[in-house]
Amino acid sequence: MHLTLITSLLQRLLPLQYTAAFTVTLVILLLCASDLYAQRITYESLRMRDRDARVFSEQLVIPDTSSHESTLVSLFRIQNNFLSFRRYRDRDDPESRRNFYAEPDVNVRVFKGASDGDSQSDRDAVKTVRWNETVFAETYEQASSPLEFVQNMITTSLEPGTYRIETTTTAGGRTRRGLESRFKIADTSDSHIAYFYFLDDENSLEAPFDTPLANMGNNVFYGRDHNLGIWFPEATDDAGYELDITRVRISGSDTTDREKMMEYSINQEEIRKGYLPEIYMNDDRPYFRLEKPEKTADIGSFYVLKIPNSTFQNAHYRIRLKKTDADGQEHTIASRTYQNYWLDMPKSLLNLDVAINMMEYIADDSEMRSLRRGSREDRERRFREFWAERDPSPDREYNELMVEYYRRIDYAYDNFTTPQKPGYESDQGMVYIRNGEPDRKERTFPPNQATREVWHYGDKQFVFEATTGFGDFRLIEQR
Repeated sequence: MHLTLITSLLQRLLPLQYTAAFTVTLVILLLCASDLYAQRITYESLRMRDRDARVFSEQLVIPDTSSHESTLVSLFRIQNNFLSFRRYRDRDDPESRRNFYAEPDVNVRVFKGASDGDSQSDRDAVKTVRWNETVFAETYEQASSPLEFVQNMITTSLEPGTYRIETTTTAGGRTRRGLESRFKIADTSDSHIAYFYFLDDENSLEAPFDTPLANMGNNVFYGRDHNLGIWFPEATDDAGYELDITRVRISGSDTTDREKMMEYSINQEEIRKGYLPEIYMNDDRPYFRLEKPEKTADIGSFYVLKIPNSTFQNAHYRIRLKKTDADGQEHTIASRTYQNYWLDMPKSLLNLDVAINMMEYIADDSEMRSLRRGSREDRERRFREFWAERDPSPDREYNELMVEYYRRIDYAYDNFTTPQKPGYESDQGMVYIRNGEPDRKERTFPPNQATREVWHYGDKQFVFEATTGFGDFRLIEQR
């Protein structure tokens, strides 16, 4: 949706009266979204907690029906701000765009058998594979961005069995570890197995095709649809296949079903027999290819299903595929729990009560009392209802108005915070939250007077005056 429309909707929600100066005092008495009510969470503490850079890793299997072994594909996605880029100067090429460099290292160790214990030694590993490269960035912003990534993959062959797989990523003295404690490589002759592949493509796919993999650590991207690829060792005409997706709540080691999101019967006529999957690198990200080789006997079957993920909440889900044999026996042949992952979530939304408290700028007193009252489930329901009533795109779960509002709070904090107050409580922050980025800014330095800054929005102007010399401005006039 066009940003101008979002801004006009926000202006209707923000009933501010501009005076010579205004100050909004926000008392933050917040409760943790994990129901640990004794702990107080603030916007500032959320920002500190969310500063940790992320490394996403996952394991996929490419089955090989012509061999006893299958290919283990270890995918990874590393945020640039994890990589500790350093300045790079190419004396032989002064015009080079490689201005920053980093040297990440990814090590994958595979151990036979399931284990929840401590890390094992390299001597116990049945396979050890490694990736390391020098990667480059053009600008400091790119080198430090949490929305820029290095993606790649490592492959190795494994026999059927259960494995413990450890992934260790290091860069600039920092380390992240990932663990699959009970990863199963199935025997491709077993007709009661299947493999899932999350495909990062919102369009319907018809084989043969090449498309990017999600590569988000067994998760998918919040706010947009995707395709699900399913490989079967065989698909018999007398079997039935049912797929369901359920929203779940995860608490410790317990997973509780919350809501059935979709149920789907696979049409046997749409199962593609004789197609072979492949994972490869293209344009610095992993791609998934489905093609039919010349020899197609006994290489399995494939099915592609578009998932309406844009209608799903930012939450955890379980996807499950069941097979019913001709004799009526039902088997779960594939299951995965994953997160609908919001990569660039505004910081306030990391905690329900912080998000509610930030609504003091747009909700009246009675609405705020209602939003803060009751159990966490009650508060979350009222929070969602408040924004759903104002959603400019109600057919999608992703609420552009809500997202833009909370992103403006983040921007105000980043750009207008002073030692005296957080940016979202400042006059400039409040004007920005209501109106967005000015068409232009004009700063003047009158003799023997405080510095002034004028923000222009079409035929409207907001005039601010410096008060402390530390970046704090107060609104003195609206024209």
